[in-house]
Amino acid sequence: MATEEELVDIVNGFLLNSPPGEFMEVVTDVRALLPNESMINDSAPRTFREYNTEQMILVDSPGHSHKVLITKYGEVSDGDYLDPKGNQVITYDHIKQEVSGHRNISGELDSSLESLRSAFEKAAFEYASQHYPQGATTVYGKDGQIIVCISSAKFNPQNFWNGRWRSTWTFSNGELVGHLKIVVHYYEDGNVQLNTDSTQKTTITETGSPDAVASAALKAIGRVEAAYQASLDTSYSTMGDTTFKALRRALPITRNRIDWDKIKNYKLGGQMKN
Repeated sequence: MATEEELVDIVNGFLLNSPPGEFMEVVTDVRALLPNESMINDSAPRTFREYNTEQMILVDSPGHSHKVLITKYGEVSDGDYLDPKGNQVITYDHIKQEVSGHRNISGELDSSLESLRSAFEKAAFEYASQHYPQGATTVYGKDGQIIVCISSAKFNPQNFWNGRWRSTWTFSNGELVGHLKIVVHYYEDGNVQLNTDSTQKTTITETGSPDAVASAALKAIGRVEAAYQASLDTSYSTMGDTTFKALRRALPITRNRIDWDKIKNYKLGGQMKN
């Protein structure tokens, strides 16, 4: 029998793999499976924090009209996250799933990267508004790199599906590296998930002003992300004749179609004989 520590590890594994928009439902379900639902209370703050930052969830920027992402790249301390566009640090309560406070940025931004980061931020906001109207972007400058995070989710539990797009792009010395993730969960009369995880790389040759470099980088991001989504569409259109077909045997091992009427007659004859 599993120990309490092993049970907690298993439960946290379920939680961290919760589909988008269904985290609290999974929390409720796994609590019901435990012999004592308080077993995960000690690990809950850490697990909730890891899930929220990995999913790059969106929150309203206090006092501003834009959205900000809760990410590990913007984590100042436990519960405090950068909102560079709002020039503030927000405090997020991972258990209550809400912003609980904010303060002005005080030395948290890298001044040597700020002009380039601001240029990337402007270009990224324009790009996100065009291609991810239900999403948001937050741009960081740290360790000599510009990091562009994009997250967009759509939840439709009435029709039994939810999904989230996440992409993280790191720019340094003309090289742009992106990490793209898509998770879609469809659960009407079944349980089907799409999970993609792809790394993309491209080079930016523009060496002009920060605005010019940022514009070239976001155009490159747009091309790569559009091509990636197009490749998924192509996979969907051929999946019925390839992937799904490979999951079943078209004919039995005899390579002949089953004659169900003959089998029925054999069964009837056997019953009569008995």
